[in-house]
Parts: sequence; C-alpha cells; structure tokens
Amino acid sequence: AVVSTQSTGEMEILSASHQEQLKNAESRIDGLSEQLLHTSKSHELQLERLDNELSSAKQKLRDSQGVVEELNKENERLYGKVNISEVTIENLMDERKLLQKSVIESEERNHLIAQENAKLITDLEKTQTTLNEIAQEHSHLLYTQARKQNRKWENDAEVTNCKSCYKEFGVSLRKHHCRNCGGIYCDHCSRFRSSTPSSKKELRVCGPCNKELNP
Repeated sequence: AVVSTQSTGEMEILSASHQEQLKNAESRIDGLSEQLLHTSKSHELQLERLDNELSSAKQKLRDSQGVVEELNKENERLYGKVNISEVTIENLMDERKLLQKSVIESEERNHLIAQENAKLITDLEKTQTTLNEIAQEHSHLLYTQARKQNRKWENDAEVTNCKSCYKEFGVSLRKHHCRNCGGIYCDHCSRFRSSTPSSKKELRVCGPCNKELNP
C-alpha cells in the first residue's frame, strides 16, 4: 500500500510536470504561430509590392518597346530621306559639273566675242577716220568749187582794207592781189607762194588759197 501511494504521488508529479511542459510547448507554439502569421502577412505584402513593381516594369517595358518601334520607324524614314538626299546630291553634283562646263564654254565664247568686238571697234574707228577724211575732202572740194565760181579780180579803188587782217591800206601798207582768188590782201597776208590752176609757176596767194591749193 505504501508503494502504491508513492507511485501515485510520483505519477501526479510527473503529470503536473508534463502538463507544465505541454503548456509551455503550447505557449511556444502559439508564439511561433503568431510569428509565422506575422511573417506570412509581411511576405504577402512584399509579394504584392513585388507584383506591383513587376507589373509597372512590364508596362514600362511595353512602353519602351513602343518607343523603340517608333524610333525604328523614324530611323527607317530618316534612312529613306538620307538615300533620297544622296541621290539629290549626286544629281546636283552632275548639274554643277554641267553648269561649270557651260560657264567655261560661255567664257570662251565671250572671249571670242570680245576679240571680235575689239576688231569691229578698230575697223569702225578706221572706217570713221576714212569717212571723216572723205567728208573733209568733200567739204574742201565744195569750198573750192564755190570759190572758183565766185572768183573775181577785185578793183583796187573799191577795196580799202585787207580781207584777212582787216588793216587799212595806205602809204605804208600796200595792196596785193591773190593770183588765185583775185582778192586784195596786205603783203603779210599774201606772203604765200603756190602754183595755181591757171599757172604752174609759184605765184603770190592768200592764206585760204594756199591751204586750198596745198591741203
């Protein structure tokens, strides 16, 4: 009976100890469960944030791909323009070469035209000089013809002054007839000697007749 009583007491002690350990274990389990729940919620929040960030990154990637596609299209358009520009530049270079050739040919033609113009101007000047000489000769012939038609041996009594210098005749200023026109001049104004149409000998003539007879 004593042994049985001791065994019962020991069992009660062991049961109380087990219960205490069980409570402690349950308490630790509750703490771990609460900690696990908290950690799980934290992980869920992190996963949600990561999902949002991933969605945002995917959207940005899609946007970036759109931008890349637009840039590729713009590059293709610019490449097309570059190709057109290169063709245009080649055409312009060809046109420039043609224009340079045309300018050189024009300069050569202008040089030839300038030479021809200079020759024409020289010929014109010579022709003008010849025309002037012919006009002078014609005028001289008309003057000579008129002088011949109007020639008259002037009367000494009717003339009182020299026909050239207009000095009055007197004792110291004698009268002299020009043997070509018949006019009366002083000695100085009739000092010239020349042959006339009526005589091969050199006779006294006036200044105008001297120029007429000896042009």
